Amino acid sequence: MMAALRVVDLVSDDQDKRYEPAGRMAAAIIKVTQEQGACLPQDLNQRGFTPDEVVKHWHLANSLAAVELKLSRQP
Repeated sequence: MMAALRVVDLVSDDQDKRYEPAGRMAAAIIKVTQEQGACLPQDLNQRGFTPDEVVKHWHLANSLAAVELKLSRQP
């Protein structure tokens, strides 16, 4: 079975991990959104992200999550 494509994988590679924290956060945002219908920054604290990580990565992660959710809904 093939793993789901993550948008962050399109802009990074095995050696360049600078977007990986945002990618992990995007995955958490997607999971929370699927479970609750939406995800707020403070929801990520319950998923193991510190307030500082949320401040640093929220905007990029939320954008990545929005794109991935949109792509997953396409036929």
